[in-house]
Amino acid sequence: MNPEKSPSALPGRDKHRRRRLLLLSAAPLLVAVALAVKLLSVGCLGSEAAASFGRGDQAGAASAASGLGIANVVERHKAPFAAGDALVLSGDFSGARKLFEASLADAPPADECKVRVNLVLSIERLADAETAAADAAMPADAAKSAQSAADASRLYDEGLEVIRAAPQGCFNPDESQDNANGADGEGDRLRGAEERLQSKAEKLGAAGPDAETGNGAEKQPQPDPEPQQSQLDKLEESAKSAQRERNGGRQRDEYLGNNDAGSGTDRPW
Repeated sequence: MNPEKSPSALPGRDKHRRRRLLLLSAAPLLVAVALAVKLLSVGCLGSEAAASFGRGDQAGAASAASGLGIANVVERHKAPFAAGDALVLSGDFSGARKLFEASLADAPPADECKVRVNLVLSIERLADAETAAADAAMPADAAKSAQSAADASRLYDEGLEVIRAAPQGCFNPDESQDNANGADGEGDRLRGAEERLQSKAEKLGAAGPDAETGNGAEKQPQPDPEPQQSQLDKLEESAKSAQRERNGGRQRDEYLGNNDAGSGTDRPW
């Protein structure tokens, strides 16, 4: 008798076949369950990240961001955004900028405007720090001051580029269903940031080393009929005046200023 056709062998083969079919049919179900769990966790962890940021809890924001980063296949922009918020609370605006840029790359149109706000504000803080470094270095180290001023100018320009690349829906949300989150005031924040960045860049240029003395390579200095000491006094007073004007316009509390850690930052959830 052929053992393969033996009646006693058929039940075993059928059982094996049924088990294999069950496993194959269960795979899509497991994937669906995993996605559902991930969706639920994104909502919970996103809320926790927002709450932690609002109360200035850097460790809580970082922990929530870490959780969002696990199997980050759903709403991928939220994990780097939350991680950027955590770095903001620690004062690492350079690292936060990189994470906000990563978030912007994956952000859907509905969240793009809010991500741009935080990215611009991070760049602004970096530029302000370079401006402060330029002020602190003068007059002891003119070369260092000039380099910091150049870095600040570049950063102000980069912030303006981020604003000007924003879709029109950020500023006129009624015209774009895809950027409905612009209705939350992101357009006003971006416009305000644009005005500040432009003003700071102009003041920085006006207070630059060539603003008073001109470019010596292009023309020779003309004799000054006034006594030398009087001219030096005028230059010193002009420099002090420019610095006072610059300091008065910084508005450093715009982004996490003073004791209000979350006043200037938006979250996409």
